[in-house]
Amino acid sequence: MLTSRRSILTGILSGLFALPLLKGARAASSANGRKALVIGAGIAGLAAAKTLADSGFSVIVLEARSRIGGRLHTDRSLGTPLDLGASWIHGTRANPITELAQRFSQPLFDWDYDNEEVFDLTGHDGRSVERFEIFADALEGFMEENETSLSRISAKNAIRKIRQQRSLLQLTDDEIGFLAHSLLEQEFAASTTELSLAGVDEGTAFGGPDAVLPDGYDKIALGVSQGLTILTEAVVDRIEHSSKGVSVSVAGKVLEADYAVCTVPLGALKAGSIAFSPPLPDTKRRAIDALGMGLLDKVYLSFPEPFWHETVLNFGRISTTHDAFAYWPNLFPVTGKPILCALNAGAFALELEKLSEENRRRAAFEALQTMFGRDIPPPVTSISSAWQQDKWTQGSYSFLPVDVAPGARTALAANLNSRVFFAGEATVADYPATVHGAWLSGQRVAQEAIAHAR
Repeated sequence: MLTSRRSILTGILSGLFALPLLKGARAASSANGRKALVIGAGIAGLAAAKTLADSGFSVIVLEARSRIGGRLHTDRSLGTPLDLGASWIHGTRANPITELAQRFSQPLFDWDYDNEEVFDLTGHDGRSVERFEIFADALEGFMEENETSLSRISAKNAIRKIRQQRSLLQLTDDEIGFLAHSLLEQEFAASTTELSLAGVDEGTAFGGPDAVLPDGYDKIALGVSQGLTILTEAVVDRIEHSSKGVSVSVAGKVLEADYAVCTVPLGALKAGSIAFSPPLPDTKRRAIDALGMGLLDKVYLSFPEPFWHETVLNFGRISTTHDAFAYWPNLFPVTGKPILCALNAGAFALELEKLSEENRRRAAFEALQTMFGRDIPPPVTSISSAWQQDKWTQGSYSFLPVDVAPGARTALAANLNSRVFFAGEATVADYPATVHGAWLSGQRVAQEAIAHAR
């Protein structure tokens, strides 16, 4: 069941539970006596709900938005599926998201990052592959030499020290700025000033190429949601817990269950959008405060026809403004539509969010004109994301700031009384900031609840 009208939420809740859902009144037990409430219908919440339901739990998913998917958000207003949130499956070999795509008959388009054209507006054309290799090799060497202190060194200071060692003499300041933004800031959705080398080195990865989903990433969320009870526009504002169970406040009612799984994004936890009683322990509160919530936004421009090389997948833009419109995926090979996408991260993305859609479109088009010439046709229309302004997310995905150890993720993931479990990309050390990491975290906490209930 998928419901999206707040006006009938109370009636639905009353129908789902046999007793009035007032403080102190326990809802009717399921056949096996186990009930769970999952807060958030993003991929982590859906993974947890599906795993619990398959194990015999009675499960209700409470989603604050009017749609499911969380940061899997596909827009079709330009006549083709365009992902405003997650776009790529990172490493398709043995990746659980690849398996889900296959299960739901979703095609994949392998993404070749080496298929690129770099526009160097500073006059150093023709060295794109060489530039990437020089920068990556120098950074990797520096990290190996300083592996015991990675948490204490920012990516920016690392680059400065590498330059002092005269390891990047082949590159100009603008080239280094472009590479730092493309390989670090966009990858981790954070400025090199904030991002630690421990964050750069964090986690593991699946093998194989990356891929995008031509029919939209939301197809994965919709596929997993089938058969689940999901209430949308159901805003949770309080979770009470004890060794005996949980009480969750939503829409003026209190739902009681044996377990709760909290999958709200790190940004919402930082904002304190949900109160906990008893309050969160200091270790978890410190982890929430310490971890960084990054920002990566997209601007999609739709044109009358392509004016670029249609088969080139990636366009780069080296300029004196290193963080402004530096990377452009070409969606024409994926969608058959003349659409380009600008990815922007960190401080520049935050500035763009302050603009109207029209002004974002204008700024992106002006950047394209510096690459392809002043006579290119203007875009017909555009759409863009603004994840920092999204009250339910308040950012894109997590990262490790300077002086924050990877153990902060473990503290964030710790459960409360073996009754309230925490999942989501920010809680996983192996695959942080990825869809598959969020999925695996949801499965993990569901298995913990199942084990506790035995």
